Amino acid sequence: NCRLCSRQCKSACIDIKNHNVDYTRCVACMNCLDSCKHDAIHYVSRFHKNKGNESKTTSQAETDKSRRAFLTTAAVITAGSALKAQEMKVDGGLAEIIDKKVPHRNTPILPPGALSKKSFAKQCTGCQLCVSVCPNQVLRPSTDLMRLMQPEMSYEKGYCRPECTKCSDVCPTGAINLISLADKASTQIGHAVFIMENCVAVKDGVECGNCERHCPAAAIKMIRRNKDDKNAPRIPSVNVERCIGCGACENLCPSRPFSAIYVEGHERHRMI
Repeated sequence: NCRLCSRQCKSACIDIKNHNVDYTRCVACMNCLDSCKHDAIHYVSRFHKNKGNESKTTSQAETDKSRRAFLTTAAVITAGSALKAQEMKVDGGLAEIIDKKVPHRNTPILPPGALSKKSFAKQCTGCQLCVSVCPNQVLRPSTDLMRLMQPEMSYEKGYCRPECTKCSDVCPTGAINLISLADKASTQIGHAVFIMENCVAVKDGVECGNCERHCPAAAIKMIRRNKDDKNAPRIPSVNVERCIGCGACENLCPSRPFSAIYVEGHERHRMI
């Protein structure tokens, strides 16, 4: 009854008074095991409880094994088809399809509602619920060993739309707090950084302005690269005080393989 396990439980699923665990909410973070000093709580496999039904468990395991083999083969075939599809050309074979590459970010981008890098890392269990519900393919598991499987944001396939709060709706631990649409539109999770040498206006001498047109915070303005030359191409200028880090500019930038503008995350989010 020391209550150490319940205090460390990220999902608040341990009821000390009745000595109960709500398994529907448990995310298996193992914090309770680490904190217990009296060997009073253990992790038990669900199959351990069915010793009298071993033949059924064995049969089920064999079925699961064959199913996994089938799914693995199907995944390999699908992946091969996808690679072949990427090799296809457009415009009569004159233009190659080039995927965007992930830019280097000094600080990872965390979804609105995460509050800060420290708070998020402490509470997130890597359950992947937010990743699975993200309709814009913005959230993905981190491969950094210090944050392994915890979600982070990147904008190669989409951007964080202002009308979506699904990740905060499903987070079971409070790592991503519930947030309203109004608060999300005012939460700065990062800021845009312009890389001049990647911009098509500089490389090809053509007008673009995609980043300015699609910025929901009106934080980007197009200015002449050379103020004294009226024919000089216009390039984006970022107001970092207004930028909320949604990634619309990075995602919709036509430059390949790296965007001419990308979002750098903030360790602590702030309202603007």
